[in-house]
Amino acid sequence: MHGKYTLTKHFWISCAHSVPGAGKCERIHGHNYKVTFCVDGTELDESQMLIDFRQVKHVIEKKYDHHLLNDFPEFNPKVGGAAPSTEKVAEIFFVAIDQLCEQKSNQPTLRWVEVQETNEAFVRFERA
Repeated sequence: MHGKYTLTKHFWISCAHSVPGAGKCERIHGHNYKVTFCVDGTELDESQMLIDFRQVKHVIEKKYDHHLLNDFPEFNPKVGGAAPSTEKVAEIFFVAIDQLCEQKSNQPTLRWVEVQETNEAFVRFERA
């Protein structure tokens, strides 16, 4: 049968950050980020999965969970990165997950990544 698979998954990570020029958010503070991603494709891999979402979680969690985001070059304007606003966090996480998709033989496509910072605020990053 021919068709298309769509996988949407979320997981949680805890990070601290400081956002220069953002009022009280200039002070170091933390969030339990809800990270949600959507991948689709027409082919499954050798394990009969579009993508192993444990690998996706591991890519983000291994690097960023329980860390100060400002300590990473990609989130440090002093070394060419960008301040870790929720927008930039979503974009950087998108890039990391997209690279994982590109390495897979079945070539799933990452559609979007959402990062929920609080109950009231989240950002979705997707290709233009």
